[in-house]
Amino acid sequence: MRAHLARFALASSLCASLLCPWAGADTDAPFTWEVKGPKATHYLVGSVHLLPQSENVLPKGLEDVYDSAEGLMFETDIGALEQQQVQIPFLQAAHTEKGLKSLISPPLHAKLVRRLRKLGVDTGVCEPFKPWFCSLALEILTYRDAGFSGEDGIDEKFYKSAISDGKSVRWFESPAEHLGLFADMSDAMSLRLLESALDDTATQLDEPKQVYRTWRKDDFAVIESVTAQLKTAYPDLYERLLAERNRHWMPKLKQALDGAEVQLIVVGAAHLAGPDGLIARLGQSGYRLQRYITLPGEQIQARRSLPDLIRVRATAPR
Repeated sequence: MRAHLARFALASSLCASLLCPWAGADTDAPFTWEVKGPKATHYLVGSVHLLPQSENVLPKGLEDVYDSAEGLMFETDIGALEQQQVQIPFLQAAHTEKGLKSLISPPLHAKLVRRLRKLGVDTGVCEPFKPWFCSLALEILTYRDAGFSGEDGIDEKFYKSAISDGKSVRWFESPAEHLGLFADMSDAMSLRLLESALDDTATQLDEPKQVYRTWRKDDFAVIESVTAQLKTAYPDLYERLLAERNRHWMPKLKQALDGAEVQLIVVGAAHLAGPDGLIARLGQSGYRLQRYITLPGEQIQARRSLPDLIRVRATAPR
């Protein structure tokens, strides 16, 4: 999820010392970790769900960890999300007979109209829908306008490859649970989601191409900063969309990591960051994590351990 928050106030030393030693240049394994389980070494990838249509080939490091994996885990069942029996109830839940304009303030509606005009879209496109659905639509429209496509997303590429190659596929939450994150929102939270999408306060991740460049350069410190700002500005959205889900995923994640089948776990990059992120939670649970970095021109991987980071996360105030 994108949230337009206040400008960045954190200048993290983690980027220089531990997390992204080569963040100035594109890396072959962005946002990729090895996780040592009792029976196998697994891989954890922080994904950006939409990529530029020009990016037809995944970075080499991601191809390598995919080849090494016997099974994959995603946030939800990607294939099921494309089925009509899943999409139709979701759209029905998004519909409002009152009309969006009657559910939001005139200033917020004016912001929405300006954003839609900027995107070259009919200004009434959101009118039949609730605020939360309009927020999702704005996100998709913004990325499409910048030349991004879900068909070129990391999750979609890995999912299709896994099905084609006969690898096992699992997920953390059912499609109903996944879509219910939005469809079951309270009216107040639905409104805040739209407010966050229309927040005019710019950040370093204000545009799709900035999001992609941050991911491609493996700049984890930026994701940590944005996640922290989301927690401050919209704590209820942060809890519902990130922290609560991470807690609920941990039993399934630990079960997979304790098995002998090598897993590639693919989740949104924001799920990895901060004291509520999966990296901190795995460290607190006793797993050893290492960055997976493919050095240019070599066939070996340079790995940088994170024990100090894990200890910091484990003792950080919440």
